[in-house]
Amino acid sequence: MKRPTALILTAKYGSGHVQATSVLANNLRERNIEPIVSDLFGESYPAISTFTQSLLMKSFSTHSSFYKWFYYGTNKLNSNGLVQFSSYFGRKRLLELVFMHQPSFILLTFPLHAASSLKKKSRMSIPTYTVVTDYCLHPYWMNPFIHHYFVSTEAVKSCLLSHQVSEKRITVSGIPIRSQFETPADKQVIYEKFHLCPQRKVITILAGAFGVLKNVKELCELLIHFRTYQIVVICGKNDSLFSSLMPIAFLFPESFRLLGYIEDIHELFAISHCLITKPGGITLTEAAAMQVPLILHSPIPGQELENAAFFAENGAAFISHTTLEVVNHVQTILQNEEISNRMKSAQKYIYKRDSASVIIDHAINEMKQPAIKLV
Repeated sequence: MKRPTALILTAKYGSGHVQATSVLANNLRERNIEPIVSDLFGESYPAISTFTQSLLMKSFSTHSSFYKWFYYGTNKLNSNGLVQFSSYFGRKRLLELVFMHQPSFILLTFPLHAASSLKKKSRMSIPTYTVVTDYCLHPYWMNPFIHHYFVSTEAVKSCLLSHQVSEKRITVSGIPIRSQFETPADKQVIYEKFHLCPQRKVITILAGAFGVLKNVKELCELLIHFRTYQIVVICGKNDSLFSSLMPIAFLFPESFRLLGYIEDIHELFAISHCLITKPGGITLTEAAAMQVPLILHSPIPGQELENAAFFAENGAAFISHTTLEVVNHVQTILQNEEISNRMKSAQKYIYKRDSASVIIDHAINEMKQPAIKLV
């Protein structure tokens, strides 16, 4: 008997959508359902996709007003018109995927409206589910033909309700993250692996994410003078940043660890007393799962700023805009256990465990053979 399939539609505009897709795909495989993953826009319009990804990266790295204008400008536009316009994107490629793989359901980790458009035109009746990967909701995610929404928080659910989405079509599932972040770690082994001292507090700087952290070298030069702390900087694939920090690593071998791209980032989260990062939805969820006090540095206007505001307003993070503010927040967290514990408690309240399982369980319970109408 042929394995059932599920189609996951995503996009490469930021790593969060891709990471959530990977987690959902792995969960499907564990249920003996074959995941078919498609970067629908990239496969349909590769040149445009590459250009717009580059434009987005530049807007992040230069703090350009472009992304602010796009996010908040389109937020004020008629979302129905925007959705209607974008519903044509990738429709041909989607039909190819549907006819080829006959999926039992479709998961969206990026607001793509081709599937809903085809459903509207009665060309297919496959249940389509949207998985929101941030702690805010842009109207562009909304579509009357989405079967069900999986969201991060009650606040996002309330936003959908305010736009007349039925409560029956919304589940507060949390954001899907890798199971390693939900599993207890052997901290002693991790300290030894990274040559860190268990008696000294660890400050982790996540610098190589999609939205590159600003002023990392300046920040490290300020923090390194606190000799009772250990600093770990994760540069990801940012080779120029790694090279610029090499002199600090050479001068302070006992208190400074410089890392490139690593798979086992959850291990460092497990021993971190403070995490300095950009406020992507996935990173925030991973930190909340492991209850790591957060400093969210220079969030870009848009979902970064909205994510950061949600965590800060709920007592789960500090927001900083200058390196001196970061240093002050670090001292507050590491020197005041009561504040650190309050932040951890707030994160525990926000975090929803086993999000991927909640989402896939729901989809499987409603799973039907796809009914596709040819025209």
